[in-house]
Amino acid sequence: MLKVGDTRELQAAVLAMKAADRELKKRINAATREKMNPVWRDQVKSNLAGERGLSDRVLGSGVRIAAGNPPRAMAAQSTRGIGDGKRVVPRRDFAGWEFGANRMAYSRYERKNRTKPGYHTVTRRTMKHLPRRTPQGRAVYPAFAEVAPRMVSLWVQLIVKSYYDAAEGKR
Repeated sequence: MLKVGDTRELQAAVLAMKAADRELKKRINAATREKMNPVWRDQVKSNLAGERGLSDRVLGSGVRIAAGNPPRAMAAQSTRGIGDGKRVVPRRDFAGWEFGANRMAYSRYERKNRTKPGYHTVTRRTMKHLPRRTPQGRAVYPAFAEVAPRMVSLWVQLIVKSYYDAAEGKR
């Protein structure tokens, strides 16, 4: 995880954003989205290349940069259901596809009998369709680890350039 408090340069960039007037913040945020969105989307898509099934659709939906102070890289942010029955919502269910699951775990529940009165117990492996457990992540987390230094550097450069342009009277 990347924290602003870890380096003095990032703290200075955050303070510069706080001190900026509304118009300058607006320009910095627009430039942040314009420059960083293609880089982030390309990296996530390249990590998802070759994935089959719902993995690509779950993790690849809603990939974007949310501009702010500091900006946030987001993935699997769609709230629309996908798949058969539209039951899988990426924003809610991304963890199983990013980090995997214990595929051999059993799930037991009771359901009502269809023909006779009463209930019976059903035992199923409900996580069988998910990938194997991977604590480091499979697509989004490795993509962020690769792109984060570039994005932080670019964000600081955008702030400095915007302040410079404002001081020079450009834009």
